[in-house]
Amino acid sequence: MIVGTEYTYVVDFDGTITTGDLSSELAAYYGGPVYEETESKYRRREIPIREWLRQMAKMLPPDLDLLRLKSLEWAEIRTGFYDFLEHARKKNSTVIVASDGFGFYIEPVLKEHGLLEKIDCVYRNKTMVGEDGKITVQSPYAHEVCPVCGNCKAAHVMAVKETGKPVIYVGDGSNDRFGAAWSDQICARDRLADVCEEYGLPYSPWADFYDIIKIEKPDLKDCSDRSLCLPKGRGIKNGV
Repeated sequence: MIVGTEYTYVVDFDGTITTGDLSSELAAYYGGPVYEETESKYRRREIPIREWLRQMAKMLPPDLDLLRLKSLEWAEIRTGFYDFLEHARKKNSTVIVASDGFGFYIEPVLKEHGLLEKIDCVYRNKTMVGEDGKITVQSPYAHEVCPVCGNCKAAHVMAVKETGKPVIYVGDGSNDRFGAAWSDQICARDRLADVCEEYGLPYSPWADFYDIIKIEKPDLKDCSDRSLCLPKGRGIKNGV
């Protein structure tokens, strides 16, 4: 774990760093009606993101080169992200990218835009072609027993906070709620903002990364009472 001397940003990728969700766009492009059904179940929280990934992976062609090219073609970096990274560097703060999408396109997209070397760490799932010739998703950062997330963002947030550094979480999706709830400052838009309202989590709305630059260093907080999961315990809490 690389931790700056000031504070750490934990930043979602799809729909946050990029304007669109590349995992959803790929699944929709190749999945058609099957995608719509699976996506609806996920939105209603009938299936967790890990199951979403498993089902969506079945819809993709087993050609990672093709999928990378599609991702590079479609990816658009959100306004202000480059300046945000420069701001973080000047503040001697760390930027961690944590994604629970397919993940294989993250480094290529960041590299294409000259941003990869400015990121301190990337935590993501691993999508690959299995021995059976089909796309599979492996989750090296999943919780030991919790079945919900492929990438336990809450665990990444807690690992930073245990070093005594506060965390600013930046995200847009409903599944970001777990890492966000443990963070000392939440920057939320779209579905993450809706979830923050649902659970009474205080947050700062944002439109682009210039809004994130304006956020001051937060105090280190004990967020256990408002947390939605237990990364060092059973994982997701009942009813979340």
